[in-house]
Order: sequence, then C-alpha cells, then structure tokens
Amino acid sequence: MAAAELRSTDDNRAQLSGDLLNTTVVAVVEAGKQQIAQAGSLWTLDMSGVERVSSAGVALLLEWLRAAQQHKVELKIENLPGHMKPILEISDLEPLFEPLLA
Repeated sequence: MAAAELRSTDDNRAQLSGDLLNTTVVAVVEAGKQQIAQAGSLWTLDMSGVERVSSAGVALLLEWLRAAQQHKVELKIENLPGHMKPILEISDLEPLFEPLLA
C-alpha cells in the first residue's frame, strides 16, 4: 500500500499521489485544507499520481470541496483516476464533480 502524499507544486497547485484508502487519506486531509486556505482564488489538484481509490478518496475530495467553498476558492481537479468515476456515479456525486474536472 502506497501512502497518500500531497505535494504543493506552487501557491495554487498541488499533486496528490499514492493510495486513497480509509487508512491513508487521513495523512493528507489537513494539508489540503491549509493549501486551499492559502491558495487565493483557485486551487488545482493534479491526481495523476493516484493509484488505488476507495470511497475514502471521494470523502477526501468532498472535504476539500467544502474547504474551498468556505474560503471562496475555486477547486479544479486534473487527471481524476478513471477507476474513481464509478464510485462517483454510484454515489450520485458525478454532477457535483463534473464542473470541477479540468
């Protein structure tokens, strides 16, 4: 199992990598919230390094979406893993996430 890691690539951009499982997402929740709070008007999340995903990964993105809304920051998601889309569909969250995808 690869630990989840969130790395800031600049003030408004971060790269998420590793596995997004219930045992790994807790390590990056607060770091993402802090980056969002300091991002300005836009925070872009690159998910190209994400490997395995469970519903905990979706919960993580929902938490960051709430933080972005609270701080009035636009959230954009790049390279959403294809294997995450069925979780969004079955959870009826696809309409919520579709506008965020870059």
